[in-house]
Amino acid sequence: MRGRILLIDDNVNLTTLLSKALERYGYETFSENDSMRAHATIQHVRPDLILLDVMMPGKDGGDVLADLRSDFYLARIPVIMLTALASEAGSLAHIGGGNCPVVGKPVELSVLIREIELALGRVAA
Repeated sequence: MRGRILLIDDNVNLTTLLSKALERYGYETFSENDSMRAHATIQHVRPDLILLDVMMPGKDGGDVLADLRSDFYLARIPVIMLTALASEAGSLAHIGGGNCPVVGKPVELSVLIREIELALGRVAA
């Protein structure tokens, strides 16, 4: 297993597709499709990395990230933000008090895998 990845996105189809793709690369995946339950799921799963959608009903990705960063035990988990707002990706990298890589949707798997490997410290930048 290459690591535990938690996908937090309100789009069930996307989390299902990404989970299957990432599992083929050797990752163990978990999904949460309700942003209001995201923090509890993070506490339960204790992932090595989180893929977090920016725009969700209830709490958006910035709110979820802010909650994560304010939790002493979870604050160091790397997060990659996912957004359909590719034109705003640069400014989104700092939402929620985090400095996170941002990957545009639709997700290009090779780009996502590279960002995951960078975030987990497996490849040089």
